[in-house]
Amino acid sequence: DETLAMPSIASISTGLRGLVTGRGGSKETGRSCGAKGRHLAVDVKSQVSWRSLAAADDDPRRIALVTGATDGIGFHTACMLSAAGYGVIVHGRSASRVRNAVDRVNESRSFLDKFGKGGVVGAYVRDFDSLDDVRALARDVLDNHPRLHLLDNNAGVFEPSRHVTNDGFERTFQVNVLAPYLLTGMLLPRLATTASSDDESKHDEDVRILNVASISQLPHVNFDNINAEQKFTSHDAYCHSKTMMKLFSFELHERVSRAVELSSYDELGDHDYFAMKTGCTELATAGARGLAQVLTMTCDPGTVNTKMLLAGWGPCGIETFDANDQYQLLTDARFRDDANSHGAYHVNRTVRQTPGEDTKEERERLWRVLEESTGFEYPI
Repeated sequence: DETLAMPSIASISTGLRGLVTGRGGSKETGRSCGAKGRHLAVDVKSQVSWRSLAAADDDPRRIALVTGATDGIGFHTACMLSAAGYGVIVHGRSASRVRNAVDRVNESRSFLDKFGKGGVVGAYVRDFDSLDDVRALARDVLDNHPRLHLLDNNAGVFEPSRHVTNDGFERTFQVNVLAPYLLTGMLLPRLATTASSDDESKHDEDVRILNVASISQLPHVNFDNINAEQKFTSHDAYCHSKTMMKLFSFELHERVSRAVELSSYDELGDHDYFAMKTGCTELATAGARGLAQVLTMTCDPGTVNTKMLLAGWGPCGIETFDANDQYQLLTDARFRDDANSHGAYHVNRTVRQTPGEDTKEERERLWRVLEESTGFEYPI
């Protein structure tokens, strides 16, 4: 029924808690229910998995990509989105974990079958240890999904020792900062065209990027120790990466806002402006209207007993099936409607910091480091 309202967070969360604890399942059968009519094929050799019986061009669902969706808060957020009717793209670095996550995310729909639209629409095995894999994930999404409404940059690592990737970067920095910078840049035009093409009357133009930082941060970026060559501790590397993640998100918001503003002054009109300035066909199609509708936020995901928290701090948080902050930031209309939330860093779903002048020099310098490290310049 198209008139049914979105299920409440409480109803979804209660159902998923039952799934995790083994007390969930179909009301009719008392068993967990898998996805109806869907088959996922995993090709481990190509490290790509994707198959949906629904034609992507005809799929009416809002589409959400969750990176690091095989475990912890990412998995829980993917389940919440699926149960709420979103088409979910699952990402992970292990084929077996991706298969398991796909099955369990599809099972999450069983508690709300009357809404009947959620489920996995794509699944990709890509390891952010490799920047080529990050680029490949972006191409996977661009090739197979003509629309993308939500990007949850959730994937992250907490490393017990210093490890340098084949790309030449300390792993925490690469996975937690370089990967989301590169992935977001490659997907930004698709997010903008999704926003520009959707029906305003249904508020479907609500397109969001959520960059997951942490309350565990350093005061400033140490540009002399980006790759932890001088000193490495697990906590410092993680906290440093989350400081950079927040600043990256701030600068992304500012650059999008600036590009939209500059296009409004150009006598060519915003579509031709983006065509000329960026050379990006998708951004030219989206224009200022589409780009302006892409809402960027960053957040602390909460103190949650994930494997990462247990490894670094011990069991001092809530359980993952109660960790709803990311889901709410991605879906709750109040964050779209409240201009103070736009571009902001949130703790407990409350604005803690905005991208003001006090961070301008630092975030602009960081952006140059990210450009140079990935070899990718944003088309804005």
